[in-house]
Amino acid sequence: MRDYIFEKVQNTTRHFKFGGIDVIEDDPLPSELDLQSIFYSLEKILPSHFFSGLHAVKIAHRQEFDDRDVNALYQDGVFYITNQQRNGKDLIGDVIHEFAHHIEMLYPEKIYEDEKIKKEFLQKRAQLEFEVRSEGYWTQEYNFRDLHFDEKFDNFLYKRIGRQMLKMLTSSIFIRPYASTSLREYFATGFEAYFSGNKELLKQLSPVLYNKIVSLI
Repeated sequence: MRDYIFEKVQNTTRHFKFGGIDVIEDDPLPSELDLQSIFYSLEKILPSHFFSGLHAVKIAHRQEFDDRDVNALYQDGVFYITNQQRNGKDLIGDVIHEFAHHIEMLYPEKIYEDEKIKKEFLQKRAQLEFEVRSEGYWTQEYNFRDLHFDEKFDNFLYKRIGRQMLKMLTSSIFIRPYASTSLREYFATGFEAYFSGNKELLKQLSPVLYNKIVSLI
């Protein structure tokens, strides 16, 4: 009977509130992760107005995660987060990153209208191209001024150059390599860094982005 009850508890969907919105754990996280404590900690550091228009957080693995090689998605006011998390830090990073994309939907003009972030991003892209060319890579067929995600460019960075080399080339330019893939991810990775405890490094590497996040708070 005890085993039966334990199995029923393990298979029961957990449901609680986070900033007034629903968190639904359809697929269980690793047992060592205290989901409610993690979300309670996040709720304390995120401004209340960031939750406006957010409908739910759903913890469940989706085929789309595997297809796109991601751990989380933001769609129609809902965060979809995989339950396949290595640790609490990864889960926190995923939630904050998707919050960044939600904030983009709330305040697009405030973030991008003055084009300050765009200019900072393009300066960094130009610096990255210089570093890549200095290592002997041919860059002529790739548009380093494209603000949007481009699969061909992404493959060049992560498959042709490779993760280790890319990490080395971007270490003094971007907060992390993924920030170089598009303007939106530049904002999202900076937002994630700010709320994950890397404020000073973000301020040093991307002062314009840092100040924009402060203004949003």
